Amino acid sequence: MKLVKGSFRRPLALNGSVHDGEGGRVTELVARPLINLHFPALAGFVQPLAGEIAIERDLFRRLSVPVGYGVEIAMLIDCLRLAGLDALAQVDLGTRQNRHQSLRALSAMAVEVMVAVERRTGAAPRPGTTSFRPRPKLGGGEENGRLRCEERPPGVSAAVSEPAEYV
Repeated sequence: MKLVKGSFRRPLALNGSVHDGEGGRVTELVARPLINLHFPALAGFVQPLAGEIAIERDLFRRLSVPVGYGVEIAMLIDCLRLAGLDALAQVDLGTRQNRHQSLRALSAMAVEVMVAVERRTGAAPRPGTTSFRPRPKLGGGEENGRLRCEERPPGVSAAVSEPAEYV
């Protein structure tokens, strides 16, 4: 295996009660539908945004890496392209109770995920993908959020000298 993704059950804690299978809103509403639409070979990955991975160093150095929330889905798609489905796996890590973010925060996260996927479909980059206008706050006032959609180039293309003991 060259890339192993962690997956786990994510219950949603809401008003003192726990709802199994209701966490991971960006995963279920954005990431999984986009994968099913554009990269169906990856549809078996339960949580493309779990945040826990293990990857071979040589493969990682070949990846372009988004700096925002698109990093993990981009990595999964790029590893499929570079190494093939047989080099990818997932492992069940049990249950994680993460803190849940506001819809405003999740909205920006969703856009970063969509930008990363769209770039990997071969679509031309869209202008204006560095700022984001969420719905207005209750009580008025608008503010634009800053998206993190830039990508770092693959490590193999960077002029990086490594310590001798790692060569």
